[in-house]
Amino acid sequence: MGAAPAAPIFFMLSIRSYWFLSTFVLLLLGCERQGDRFTNREPDTIITPIEINLTGENRLNSVIFISWTGTDQDGFIKGFEISLDNQNWAFTEEYDSIFRFELESGADTLDIDLYVRAIDNEDNVDPTPALLTIPLKNTPPVAEILERSFPADTVNLVTTLEWEGTDLDGDETIVKAFLKINDGSWTEIDVAQPRISLVPDDPEATGSVSATVYYGDALVPSSVSIDGLKLADTNRFYIKVSDIALAESTPDTSESLYIKEKTSELLVVSGVPLSVSQRYRSRLSMVVSDYDFADYGRDGNLYMVKFWTPTFDLLLQHYDKLFFISDQSNVTNAISGLDALMLEFASPSIQLFSNNSGKSLITTSFAQDQIITGITSTLPLDSLSSAKGQARILPDSVIYPVVSGNYPDLSPSTVITGASPFYISADAEPFYRADLTIIPPWQGPNVVGARRVNGNNNIYQYFFSVELYKFDKNPTDLETLYDQILNNDFNW
Repeated sequence: MGAAPAAPIFFMLSIRSYWFLSTFVLLLLGCERQGDRFTNREPDTIITPIEINLTGENRLNSVIFISWTGTDQDGFIKGFEISLDNQNWAFTEEYDSIFRFELESGADTLDIDLYVRAIDNEDNVDPTPALLTIPLKNTPPVAEILERSFPADTVNLVTTLEWEGTDLDGDETIVKAFLKINDGSWTEIDVAQPRISLVPDDPEATGSVSATVYYGDALVPSSVSIDGLKLADTNRFYIKVSDIALAESTPDTSESLYIKEKTSELLVVSGVPLSVSQRYRSRLSMVVSDYDFADYGRDGNLYMVKFWTPTFDLLLQHYDKLFFISDQSNVTNAISGLDALMLEFASPSIQLFSNNSGKSLITTSFAQDQIITGITSTLPLDSLSSAKGQARILPDSVIYPVVSGNYPDLSPSTVITGASPFYISADAEPFYRADLTIIPPWQGPNVVGARRVNGNNNIYQYFFSVELYKFDKNPTDLETLYDQILNNDFNW
């Protein structure tokens, strides 16, 4: 943008008038005397607003919009120069700009002198630049625990949350962040890490304990420890930030969160509705005296972890055994919006758990034509049959072990339609097969259970592609299976 050059007046006249005017100008030039030559006039500059009369709390924040213009009586404005000290100048062709000024560290208010001078087409500079004194006041930052990231009212051991700091003076002016738990002390955390996980240093304690901070998706602890966390109790988290002027935000407070302590080396994770979970737990409780329970399937998956990495990874670090209960239903991740099997979300964590000598029993089912590529490397299966039709397991049929040991035959109490036999992976061995009733044109394997052993010939993973709770025609048979796997095979 620039002022248009002043149009010579004869451009507005007729041709006849132009001829007489030209002749008149030539006569004038011919009669010129020394000292009569026209002198170019200097441009003038105006800043909008002309002045800012604000004091105290009415001062401006450090991000403001300023415009300027210039006039030249015998030419046009080709640009402007801007300065903050009337000594060092920067050229621009713009007529306005948004300025972001930085207050000095610890300063709450500041007056900025902004100089602007116009330059005309003859490179003449306004000798009296326009001056605007801008009264600034630092704006306190704002801190917030992001509600979408915060867990529902109960978690097992690990709490993951995201926070955000904003500042009208520019988010980059926020230089520190602090976290407090309950009545504990304010502890500085990394201001550049908006996601943190808190893991109790003594997971089996009750009452107040310290917690270690993990940043982002990292599974390696930071050096930051925070006091005030309460296990087997409710907790509130507080976040605040401070800016370069040392102004602090009002602390933001989380919702109340109950954090379970660790009571066992066995973690049972349920991804099925509450009524189904209860059927599993009624049989499991007959052979396992205690276990920790994470109910991810309850109330429409309300309590499912929102960050499988790192939350579920960090949780599994505290256990030796895992019983993961799932089905063919898809679930939606509250953060990413992705829709998948819960077992697929958990798969990377279970793989890491296995790599670290963890032992897992997993039961699920699959829909026909289910895509399982996201879990095949974690579990001892390679693929499912792609044939149409159906495989069924009737109440008068069984699934039966193909290895020696105290593993019972199991029969369903109702017809199992759409059973999911699978082809095992190369590193697995078949464990249970099924007496199938075939609805043509289905064809495929009859393996419904497989297992893996490590280099020391210890069994570390069992997988069933049928939902075990349905095989309760003789309930004590399920108890026998759970006892053999969890208390004997995993006792190494």
